[in-house]
Amino acid sequence: MDLFEFITVMISVILALAAAQIFLGIAPLLQTRQSVRLSATHGAWVMNLFVITFLHWWSLWDFRELSWTFPMFGLSLVGPSLMFFAATLINPHDVGREPVDLASHFRDIRRPFLAVFVVMMVFFTLDGPLFGTEVPFNRLRLAQVVIIGITGAGVFIRSDRVQLAISLVTLALVVLATTARVVPGIAL
Repeated sequence: MDLFEFITVMISVILALAAAQIFLGIAPLLQTRQSVRLSATHGAWVMNLFVITFLHWWSLWDFRELSWTFPMFGLSLVGPSLMFFAATLINPHDVGREPVDLASHFRDIRRPFLAVFVVMMVFFTLDGPLFGTEVPFNRLRLAQVVIIGITGAGVFIRSDRVQLAISLVTLALVVLATTARVVPGIAL
C-alpha cells in the first residue's frame, strides 16, 4: 500500500460514514412515511449531500501523485468531516415518536447546517489549488464560489421560498459540475 492509498482510506471511511448517515436518516422517514410531512428543500439538500459525498470521493484520484505531508493529510480530513457533520444535521433523529415535518426541521437546523455546508465547500474548493492539482480559477471553481455565496446568504435568509431556491440552484450547480467533472470531453 502506498501513501496515497493509506491516506485515502481514512478520507474514504469518513465519506462512507457521511453516506451511511444520509441513508440512516432517510430510512426511518420512509418507514414512517404516513407521519412525515415532506419538504422539497430538505429533499434537495439530502441530494446535494449525497452527490457531493461521492463527487469528493471521486475527486480524490486527483491527489494520487502528491508528495503527502501530515498538514496536507489534516487539511484533507476537514471537508469530509464537515460533510459527516452536515449529514448528521440534515435528518431529524426523533422519527417515529411523533409526526415529523421536514420543512420545520430544516427551519430549525438551517443556520448551523448551512454554516457547516459553506465551510465544507470552502475546503472542497481550496484543496485542489492548495495542493497544486488544479488551477485556481476554472468553471468548476466558479460553480463552487456561487454555491458558497448563495448558501452563505442562506444562513441569514429565513424565507422558505428563498431556501427552496437556494437548495435547487445548489443542486443544479452540483449536477452540472459533476457532469463536467466526470464526463469525458467536457473541459473544466
